[in-house]
Amino acid sequence: MDTPVSAAPANRGVGPSVVGQLLRDRSLRLAAGLAIAVAIPVAVLFYFQFRSITDLGRSSAVVLRQLSQETADGVAQSLQDVLKTPYINVLLRVSQAQTEPLDLPLIAPTIEQGLAAQPFVSRYYVWSDETKDHRDEVLAYDREHHAFTADVPEAAMIVARFRELAPQKHAIAVFETLIDGRRTYFQAQLRFRFPARDRLTSFVALRVDAEQLRREFLPAFIIGRLKTVEGPTGFPPLAVTVIDSGGRVLFPAGGPAPRQHVDERTFPLVFFEPELQRFIAPEDHKLETWRLLTGYGDQTIPQIIAARARPQRAMMAMLAGIMALGVFFVVRAAAREVRLAELRSNFVSSVSHDLKTPLALIQLFAETLELGRLKNTERAHEYYRIINSEARKLTGLINNLLDFSKIEAGLRSYKRDPVDLTALTRRVLESLDSQFRHNQFTVTSRLDGDVPVLIDEEAAVQALENLISNAMKYSPEHRDIVVEVVRADLHGVVRVTDRGIGIPARLQRKIFNKFFRIQTDAGSGPQGTGLGLAIVDHVMRGQGGFVRVDSEPGRGSTFSLYFPLCAGETHGDQTHSGDRGRAPDVARSA
Repeated sequence: MDTPVSAAPANRGVGPSVVGQLLRDRSLRLAAGLAIAVAIPVAVLFYFQFRSITDLGRSSAVVLRQLSQETADGVAQSLQDVLKTPYINVLLRVSQAQTEPLDLPLIAPTIEQGLAAQPFVSRYYVWSDETKDHRDEVLAYDREHHAFTADVPEAAMIVARFRELAPQKHAIAVFETLIDGRRTYFQAQLRFRFPARDRLTSFVALRVDAEQLRREFLPAFIIGRLKTVEGPTGFPPLAVTVIDSGGRVLFPAGGPAPRQHVDERTFPLVFFEPELQRFIAPEDHKLETWRLLTGYGDQTIPQIIAARARPQRAMMAMLAGIMALGVFFVVRAAAREVRLAELRSNFVSSVSHDLKTPLALIQLFAETLELGRLKNTERAHEYYRIINSEARKLTGLINNLLDFSKIEAGLRSYKRDPVDLTALTRRVLESLDSQFRHNQFTVTSRLDGDVPVLIDEEAAVQALENLISNAMKYSPEHRDIVVEVVRADLHGVVRVTDRGIGIPARLQRKIFNKFFRIQTDAGSGPQGTGLGLAIVDHVMRGQGGFVRVDSEPGRGSTFSLYFPLCAGETHGDQTHSGDRGRAPDVARSA
């Protein structure tokens, strides 16, 4: 066999340094040059691309923050504006001249317009002590009647409460109570006798259902307001949350309070200008304060920007990886071609050496026999045996070269027939017996019973002879070889074990590549073409089997040929070398 392996530590010589070998390796120099030529411009391109992603993130953060601030300000302000509209458009517009005395036809259109414009107001009231008709009588105006009615169950309570607040002499009076079990806000514009302001003469009031305000008006108002807000595409939508003074989330209804928010605005729940708080009665009235929060779900703006940039960065990283992988494969292919050219060049010299050595021996012993210089018949037989052995070596080398040329051209075919693997192995060992004795090898055979397999007999013999020859070539000190035939699941297995120099694990997948030869530290090793194991690998795959290697440096190697067992009768099975591709694990350790 002619695939070399590393020498054992005892045979290590002094050779060129690893750095020197790398610097003289043309394939590595080419690979390094191509990698640098491509890596530099690609690195510059990706640097500016990543910078643009960072700049885009900063500008997006500014846009998101500005959107949140403007929305928080706009919604909070518009909500306060709509809440104070009834005070401005109704309570102030119905003047004291219209209530003292009561001018109901003039007041009714103003209140009707107020009910239509402010859906959160459920009812308006008027009362006057300075009129002839309906004097000291509370009149109500609501959506149910669209007219004034004197049937007001809460009339006495309203008048009593506003009379209690009148001595404070403030124009705006507010209070809160329960009507039919529902929380209700009342607010009135009080009118007094001038200039002393010592007697309440009339008032115009409004009534707001607190639950209706929270459950119906507020959600509808904010939804309508948010329809006018347009956020940047590709980002989470802006969310608005309103929470009352009790911590209850009013909008979105029934939703949880956000864990994160960008902006917060607070405002008092009043139905008048917030600046007029010091003019209301009672003076110690504590106003509700609502909170309006804006944000983007449970994410902060930096988190959103990071999440948006992450896919882009990942895409850039993936593209960089793909480009790096492409460069790697291109450089690897170029370096492999350079290396292959060098191997082919070395192949010629290796073949020449392998042909020259046996030919020289054949010529030497043939001339000796021809000249009749030997008088001892036994010595002549020894020379005949050597000539025959060297001729077999030449035949094996030439067969390997021919088989390799067929493999390269895709013309090698295999005709598989039922064969007893045990008998085949025994015949191979018998045919190599003279080489074992000549090279002083001890061969131990452990042959199982009949092991029928479906193989091309000639190709199987070639593969087995290559492995045995390889074992002899790389066992310079311990000349012991074990050959065994066993069954393993659905395969018949031939194992060839030697105690030679072994193969490092990192190279066990490469030894089946064509022309692959490992140099020792001294830069030399057993001669060979580097085709033997490549042919073994192809032979096994072509017959539906595979080859495995188990080896450690200094402890020897075990090569195992796995042939498919024969199942039933067969009339021959023809396979072509072009029908099978290289299996990725044919050279893995067992």
